[in-house]
Amino acid sequence: MSFLNNFLDKTGLSLVFKRRIDDETLMHQNLAIIEQALGDILQNIESDIETEKQGLFKHPENPIEGSLGYLQYIINKPSGEKLILPRFSLVSCNSIKMTDTYRRLKDRLAESGYIIELKEVNIDYQGNDTYAQPADIFDDFERYFVVQISGW
Repeated sequence: MSFLNNFLDKTGLSLVFKRRIDDETLMHQNLAIIEQALGDILQNIESDIETEKQGLFKHPENPIEGSLGYLQYIINKPSGEKLILPRFSLVSCNSIKMTDTYRRLKDRLAESGYIIELKEVNIDYQGNDTYAQPADIFDDFERYFVVQISGW
């Protein structure tokens, strides 16, 4: 086995077979944090929508009062910090959409005719947030998730 490991290391092929940055345990821990954040959104969504319709919701991206026609929530850790995941994390938009809490939130919003979008935001090599994929040569960029609700 060590001969094979040495061969893979010397040829650079060990990178191809390298484990992902996080494993399934860490993925489930991150999904639990995400489900808790989605549960907080689910608990307050009706009052947040009414507050936003009245133009009183404080949007972090727009300090001017008035309705923007949508709500945007950044998925945060329980400490209030943004949950930032490495690029090769096993957590994806699809894995989040398959959680019970996301489905309940989506169903509740659909009953009222509202639209929910889950977006992945990448942090490029300069530290800027972007929805576009940074250049392929940078394989260590981080990302976080945003839930956007609209339709009123």
